[in-house]
Amino acid sequence: MSILLYHLKGLFTVLNLLMFLLLLAGIAAKFQKRKLCKRLIIATAVLFLITATAYLPQYLARQLERQYQPLNPASLKGKPGKIYIHLLGSGFTLDKRLPATAQLATVAQCRLIEAIRVFRQLDSSVLVCSAGSLLQKETQAAVARKAAILLGVDSTRIITLDTPSTTQEEAAALAARVGTTAHIIVVTDALHMPRAIKFFTQQGFRPVAAPTNFKALEAENDLGLKLWPGIGNMGLMDVVLHEYIGNIKAAL
Repeated sequence: MSILLYHLKGLFTVLNLLMFLLLLAGIAAKFQKRKLCKRLIIATAVLFLITATAYLPQYLARQLERQYQPLNPASLKGKPGKIYIHLLGSGFTLDKRLPATAQLATVAQCRLIEAIRVFRQLDSSVLVCSAGSLLQKETQAAVARKAAILLGVDSTRIITLDTPSTTQEEAAALAARVGTTAHIIVVTDALHMPRAIKFFTQQGFRPVAAPTNFKALEAENDLGLKLWPGIGNMGLMDVVLHEYIGNIKAAL
């Protein structure tokens, strides 16, 4: 994926859609299109309420996240051969002032923690770090490898896939590296897991899911918070819509 397309993807957000609708309403008002202006303002208000409050984003997220439960590594003990724990890429910033753990994006840090949790409970496991770099400098896989070593992972039990830029490419790269008969565990966000499993299954794997970074949390004291709009809910809606669209594309 080119750098241009990567940044263009970031423009398609709920917030930008709201701003676009308000811009259209302003243009309609300027040209005395009062009925159109009113409809656009109502549409903006409705869209804001259903995306900025927690109910719809949380509901849609829950439908994806509940497809796979957190992994209990004990269920995989005793399997013959190596078990490859594939840590999917999820962003980093190449800032040489910082240790590798701090260069990883927050989402990547959550995934790494889950991968190491599983890794330490399986004696025959191998950690797979993947994803390249848009700027063709040090890859995300290399940074994730350094971070894992800093957190105590044996460097001889880590392999890297430095070229993939999408989940589909990561699945293909792993298939080329270890073969599709290998035992693999996929570590990614719970929201992203259904789509990731589709891609790995399409390659011929029988993947085991290790979801992390859950968004649709069930806290006993958050009922009042769901009533209030928040930018975080819009962000969750963006991710949820991205995943639903991605799932449709993966199915096709």
